[in-house]
Amino acid sequence: MKNLTVFLMPHPPIVLPEIGEGREREAQDTVDAMDRLGRIAAEGRPKTILCISPHGNCFSNGTCLLDAPVLAGSFAMFGHPEVSMEKRVDRELAAKIDEALEADGHTSILMDEKMAESYGASMALDHGAMVPLYFIERYWKEYRIVHLAPGFTSLLESYQIGKCMARVLGPDTLVLCSGDLSHALKSDGPYSYDPMGPLFDEKVQKAIREKDPMELLLLEEKFVEHAAQCGLRSVLMGFGCMDGYGYASRIHSYEGPFGVGYLTAVLEREEGPGVESLVDSYRKLQHKNKVIRAAREDDLVRLARKTIEHHVRTGKILSHAQMEAVVSEETLRSKGRLRAGTFVSLHKQGKLRGCIGTIQPTKDSLLEEIVHNAISACSQDPRFEPVAVEELDLLSIHVDILGEAEEIPSAEWLDPKRYGVIVEKGFKRGLLLPDLDGVDTVEQQVSIALQKAGIHGEEGVRYYRFQVERHGLEED
Repeated sequence: MKNLTVFLMPHPPIVLPEIGEGREREAQDTVDAMDRLGRIAAEGRPKTILCISPHGNCFSNGTCLLDAPVLAGSFAMFGHPEVSMEKRVDRELAAKIDEALEADGHTSILMDEKMAESYGASMALDHGAMVPLYFIERYWKEYRIVHLAPGFTSLLESYQIGKCMARVLGPDTLVLCSGDLSHALKSDGPYSYDPMGPLFDEKVQKAIREKDPMELLLLEEKFVEHAAQCGLRSVLMGFGCMDGYGYASRIHSYEGPFGVGYLTAVLEREEGPGVESLVDSYRKLQHKNKVIRAAREDDLVRLARKTIEHHVRTGKILSHAQMEAVVSEETLRSKGRLRAGTFVSLHKQGKLRGCIGTIQPTKDSLLEEIVHNAISACSQDPRFEPVAVEELDLLSIHVDILGEAEEIPSAEWLDPKRYGVIVEKGFKRGLLLPDLDGVDTVEQQVSIALQKAGIHGEEGVRYYRFQVERHGLEED
């Protein structure tokens, strides 16, 4: 390739004539565009194709590169074992990518056969890689591959991974980002129709047309879940490869004939002066948004935020004087002498990032209780890594002050929107706050609380309900 080039390609096996058996014609625009990209690849004669596939060994916290002399796969799981592929691996480039990612602080694993066996993972080529490669193979076969599976890292980190990898890629490497867009475009598709599906697909196309993926980086987790897609992180890695450079973009096709969005597009670096990194723009925007958000927060949330920022940056706890300096005289008068259990909840881009609290007061004042639980939420929640400095601007914070718990005869007295619940059996106790996303019924509320307590079955369980005074912005 003349300059570093990124292909964005879908991976529906049905577009292969051996598998589609005629139905591939229902996605003719996609077939034609993928064939066209195969020809473009042949013209560029890449020595290596970096295949980014969301159907490889996807880990929660980092990328996985396959390390073997040869990788092979077939479409046996789609009823066609005779349609197969075998490619030599550019192990030197795979190792360079792994080293670059680790050097930049990204978690990466270079997986060989022995490691795959220990993880129960696969070393086979998956359809996410093979479907796009099928069309390239029609016109160009003289290349080696590097297979990379993106992890469930944050959207920003996915973009940064692409930026990092690009430093070790030459113009003789083609980056192939495999991924289907929304699977929720039609009620008769693989998922039920969701209005977020078409909206997501339009956002991706807009990002390509305008060469600006900022809106994709800002997507909230709930929106992404509703979109039911598998290509977002692949796409962001492709955009990341262009970071800091001018580039051309072109959408070759988009359609959703089977209720799934199929997009083919090309990004290609251009000669000329560099441009501002989108990572820098993103951080400036997030800091600005944080300042605006913080200005609207009340004193108790502001105290939690200041506590977290101070602790993450210094490892220290606010002094009494620092605590009192954060809140107003009115808050000191009305809340300063109160004692109550509190919970501090952190969310990042709509996704829980930490939540720790106390059922009953453990400190001399409500302010101290909030400070204590804010530090625990950002650094001691066993479900998460401690919050890092670069995450501070992304946090939405809620503080819940617990009212007095009252024992109730049964779970029938609960209302998950109005009351929190405490379940208790012997020395085991579990609590769930009220009005949580995804907890819409008493059955769900009780089930989660029992699970948190480690209680199996409801026999002999005592129930308590309580209300909370919730502090935080409604949109958060």
